[in-house]
Amino acid sequence: MPGYVIYIDAWIVRLFANFVFEFLLLWATAEVTRTPTNRGRLSLAAIAGTLHYLLFLMASFRLIPYYGLLRFFPVILIVSIIMVLIAFYPLNKKRMLSVLGYFYAIGFSSAGAGIGAAYLFGTPTNPQTTIGIFVAIAMILGIGELGWGIVQKRIFKHVYQIPIEILWKDQTIRVDSLVDTGNRLRDPLMNHSVIVVEYEAISKLFRADVADVIRQLDVGNTNTFSQILSANDLATRLRVIPFSSLGKDNGLLIGFRPDGINVISEGVKQRITNTIIGIHYRKLDPEGNYQALMPPEILHNIVHSNTEFESLREGGHSHAASTHSKV
Repeated sequence: MPGYVIYIDAWIVRLFANFVFEFLLLWATAEVTRTPTNRGRLSLAAIAGTLHYLLFLMASFRLIPYYGLLRFFPVILIVSIIMVLIAFYPLNKKRMLSVLGYFYAIGFSSAGAGIGAAYLFGTPTNPQTTIGIFVAIAMILGIGELGWGIVQKRIFKHVYQIPIEILWKDQTIRVDSLVDTGNRLRDPLMNHSVIVVEYEAISKLFRADVADVIRQLDVGNTNTFSQILSANDLATRLRVIPFSSLGKDNGLLIGFRPDGINVISEGVKQRITNTIIGIHYRKLDPEGNYQALMPPEILHNIVHSNTEFESLREGGHSHAASTHSKV
């Protein structure tokens, strides 16, 4: 039986390249799916994948048995699931499947590029595996950052995040809103759509006593209804909106009808009057990228002119349309 010549330095390079590949693959998955993790967990997960690769190398040189088992697809699948769990646990079933889907999609596309490069720079009997791994790494960087990452951020910022202004008496509060397809809240009194806004972002609109009354209503203290009636600036504007999301079922969201909403797109303000502001007392986005959730129907109505609005050029006074309804 012929022997094998093993170059330890070549193995070290291949193992290091594999570790970097696994680490960046998990990093790109986290970037694309916006799944929280940290470098330590990514490193541990990458080490788990590299350990499997080390065992595979040893088995391929007959240093250990189980070569067929280590390259068996169910075993590779289990290893990848273990890696994802180490990097991103805890995940619910739906989220787990989504993350795994992106993990495999990025992995297969980058591995395909790496295999192609390995055979391009090598021969059918002796592919340049190390070159292939580094090409695959470059492909991951392209997908995770230069490609999908930038595109995703631009789309998220310019399509799904829209600044709005909330008008209340002589005050104007500007916040960033996220167009949320899951926001289907309606005002039960007038059937108006509801924009959910963090209380902290609009707290300056209310006096301290009025803010306290609203807070008491939010926690279920209905004894404050008599106090709200004495607040002339809010008595006729108050809304109680039932919901079954935002962290609890069969809840009540306290809201109010503002004087108007300016939806800002490319420097143009479009006035909306038939809408309600729902007050949410917790952070909507831990990263602080947005402070409000806007139902998509508001944008749909603007585009199709089904909602009457007043369009103003930001910073100017010229009217693009003069019709708006009184509430």
